[in-house]
Amino acid sequence: MFKNVVVLLALAPWTFTVAAVAPETEPQIKENPQITAVLPEISAKNIEATIRKLVSFGTRHTLSDARSDMRGIGAARRWIQSEFERYSKENGGRLEVTLDDFTQPPGERNPQPVQVVNVVATLRGTQPESRDRIYVVTGHYDSRVTDVMNATADAPGADDDASGVAAVMEMARVMSKKNWDATIVFIAVAGEEQGLFGSTHWAKMAKEKNWNIAGMITNDIIGSSHADDGRVVKDHVRLFAEGVPPLKEMPDPLRTLVRTGGENDSTARELARFIKSEAEKHVRGMTVDIIYRRDRYLRGGDHSPF
Repeated sequence: MFKNVVVLLALAPWTFTVAAVAPETEPQIKENPQITAVLPEISAKNIEATIRKLVSFGTRHTLSDARSDMRGIGAARRWIQSEFERYSKENGGRLEVTLDDFTQPPGERNPQPVQVVNVVATLRGTQPESRDRIYVVTGHYDSRVTDVMNATADAPGADDDASGVAAVMEMARVMSKKNWDATIVFIAVAGEEQGLFGSTHWAKMAKEKNWNIAGMITNDIIGSSHADDGRVVKDHVRLFAEGVPPLKEMPDPLRTLVRTGGENDSTARELARFIKSEAEKHVRGMTVDIIYRRDRYLRGGDHSPF
């Protein structure tokens, strides 16, 4: 690539001058200093240790033992809570750690009422005009075996979804060391495998309280670099982003998007493109593949209730 070549035609016949051709300089990539500051703090060792700890609870099935301190979903939840609280203590109390605790009525995948607890760590924004803008980051800490009703068998769930929870916890640990304009809510949700219980409850509560949820990202099954065909792909990550969500009653802005063919201008896809731009800018060699659909074919996750 070259800069514009300027050709000056002289007045004398057959005489012309060509300006010197200079190679185009490499465009300077402007990095975000906040991101640049926290990235080196991310520890693969911490992430692996968190995954191993979650696996050590044997099963984290939503219907498993909630009283034991060694096994089951209750032990896992209390450990996650204690880790969030430790991060907060180490970082000046920036993280507000709470439990979103509720009883899920009986249903297809829970014959009896069951206690479901989301572990929430909120990092308040520090810019007055932005602190009410909320970004939600989740991973689900419950696990299962093939039989979704088997609450006693070992269900290590290292990939699905201790990997996602570990990523959320590491983000909370590192990001709580800094101040951010908007509010970030880190949630380890429960009940995903039984029917998105935790995320549905929290999303409904946020809507009822009229919270300004500007974006939501769930991290689900992110721990494997092996493709279905056996290939190892360590430098790509998939980012799913839907266009127009299926709604019975469509608000006017979404109706306009549909009529004008502007599905790719949806908020989710705009956010996805921004994430891709920033991620590839700050982590060289990593490619973010945006998948223009809500999720994998006939699949869903904790982003769905939002």
